[in-house]
Amino acid sequence: MKAILFDLDGTLHDSEKWYIKACCDCLEKARGKSLTDDEKNYLIGKPIMVILNEWFEGREQEVLELFFKCYEGIQSNIEPYKDVHQMLNILNRYGIRMGIVTSKYKKYVYEEMKSTNLDVFFDVVVTLDDCDYHKPHPAPINMALERLGVQPYDCIYIGDQPTDIQAAHRAGIKSGAALWGEGIFDQLITQKPSYIFEEPQDILDAFLKVEAGRHE
Repeated sequence: MKAILFDLDGTLHDSEKWYIKACCDCLEKARGKSLTDDEKNYLIGKPIMVILNEWFEGREQEVLELFFKCYEGIQSNIEPYKDVHQMLNILNRYGIRMGIVTSKYKKYVYEEMKSTNLDVFFDVVVTLDDCDYHKPHPAPINMALERLGVQPYDCIYIGDQPTDIQAAHRAGIKSGAALWGEGIFDQLITQKPSYIFEEPQDILDAFLKVEAGRHE
């Protein structure tokens, strides 16, 4: 394993709940009525433009600007999950190259990674602005692999949503289901991830076992 790619929201950053809150506030203002529970659940793991294209045809830009205002009002609440920094530090010491593949806008990705001190760990960051396609399409992962200069068989992609696992499989790389954040076991297991990680430490355990095996 030469490289690990991570999803950001709901995997490294405890931010999904704030994204959903901003989405709900924005969409309810734009529609003039509350969202149902099913509609709120539908937002999870989806880029905002997917929602706007489906729900607000012809008003996308107007509602997008409203979303930006709502999101920027809660952005400062975002923090990394417990033990994420420790995990990344150890992986970095072992020489593992790391990247981010996210469906979030570049502006917010870099702002948030800097504010949570995650920016120092990653060689590559692929955002919504960098690619014409988004997960579960493999293009963002393929772009990250190319920028890192690693082969698919040397890499794993770890995320908290079924679309993360689907994207990894379509890119021909191993997949890891992250359960310490927003990941739900019953949803992720149906996608047959290569690994299940209940805590960030589990990634280190898997990696260290591999390293030990190489020296036996």
